[in-house]
Amino acid sequence: AVVSTQSTGIYLQKRHAIGNFHLVEVASSLWIAGWNQREPALTGKFHVGDQLLSLNGQPVTTVAEANSIMEMTPSGVELLLKRLPMAVEYKLHRKDDGESWGMQLRQNRLVDVIHGSIAWMAGLQPFSAQFRGEPCAWAVTQVNSVPVSILCRSTDVILKKIDGQSRDTSIIFQPSEFVTILSDSLREQPHYEDFVARS
Repeated sequence: AVVSTQSTGIYLQKRHAIGNFHLVEVASSLWIAGWNQREPALTGKFHVGDQLLSLNGQPVTTVAEANSIMEMTPSGVELLLKRLPMAVEYKLHRKDDGESWGMQLRQNRLVDVIHGSIAWMAGLQPFSAQFRGEPCAWAVTQVNSVPVSILCRSTDVILKKIDGQSRDTSIIFQPSEFVTILSDSLREQPHYEDFVARS
């Protein structure tokens, strides 16, 4: 199911905004790739893959525009975000704790779905994502409302998160090519480790 992409307003003090979240330009829009996990004022405010529409009521499409507005604001910044417009969410249920969900992952990428499995019956298909008009794989970015590091290289860590809620699990996927652009940009940031969720 497509994630509800309603717009959400967030107010941040200037000192909490500047230098504390990482923006990436993709397809003439700005996207949240990460935020300072050490800053309590940002807890629960963002999702990787949120689209930044405006700052203080001014539409923004470049990092330079966003930084200029934040630098010039005297006290605080009002951000208008569109929640996860590239994402889909699958809520899965199994009858027994040990039953397989039927998903095969490689790191955070969905590479296959077993025919007839729980995931398959829910409509999840590998390589059914679209990015820039081309099909691509899905990447896991959130499990049971908890962010998954877009830099995570451990398949086992992600599978344990998916299995952690026993018989029910909720997974948010985004196009893997999109997630790769965000993660590659994030790695270029100094102290980027502070800007990703702990997996």
